[in-house]
Amino acid sequence: MTEAALRPAVIALAGGLREARNERGIGLRRLARMVDLHHAVLSSFELGQRAPQDTIVAHILGVLRAPQDVREHLIDMARRSHDRDLIDRTGRAENYLHTAFEQRSTRVTEWSPTLIPETLQTAEYARALRETGLLAPEAANAGCLLRTARQLALSNQPGPLHTFLIGEAATRPDTCTPDVLRDQFDQLRTWTRKPRIAVRLVPAADCPPGLVEPFTLYEHRAGALAVALRHHHGAVYSTHQAALTTYKTTAQALQRHATENT
Repeated sequence: MTEAALRPAVIALAGGLREARNERGIGLRRLARMVDLHHAVLSSFELGQRAPQDTIVAHILGVLRAPQDVREHLIDMARRSHDRDLIDRTGRAENYLHTAFEQRSTRVTEWSPTLIPETLQTAEYARALRETGLLAPEAANAGCLLRTARQLALSNQPGPLHTFLIGEAATRPDTCTPDVLRDQFDQLRTWTRKPRIAVRLVPAADCPPGLVEPFTLYEHRAGALAVALRHHHGAVYSTHQAALTTYKTTAQALQRHATENT
């Protein structure tokens, strides 16, 4: 695995280039001829093995007649390809980044202090969150599709061990009715029977709400690969070693509290 393959902007760019080509229904070799590149070079761009220059990205997207907002986003990703952090304000890169880092991981730890983790939410629980009116409609719709895809992947595909750490605040019926929350808990119990899923509760006495923000830590046998910090709109992905060390220590502390108070 190359160092470039772990940089968030390179991963986002690779996914965006693949999607832009697939949107036009053009094969890799045909596009390579159209843009005067060897197909192996174009493939390395789409796999995130190499980071193309912004001028090359602009040329490829121009040939594909990609929409203006897509061109601007992916050209920006190319210009940021050497950065070890990425702020994804638009949400365009979220699925690419999560999928790519998950595929490279042997363990994924998600901390959700006040809500049931999105991947484990029932449709009724997710609907209750949407009905608060605080989520942007486009973000809510995209989240629904991503949740379904990730639930299918967790259920049916091999992959890393997932540990979901949930704060005690998420067990209160603040965002939904008691019946919806009860059905959600039943679904959580079903998830814990899956072979590579662990769900743990962290008492508020050990981590009061507001003390540690939500995050997802991606780890390989050799160590932590990336951490994602999700906010109301968008997310931050970091591969800086200092950040990875801090969040790995935090995840271990949360797991100790959860194990002691299961």
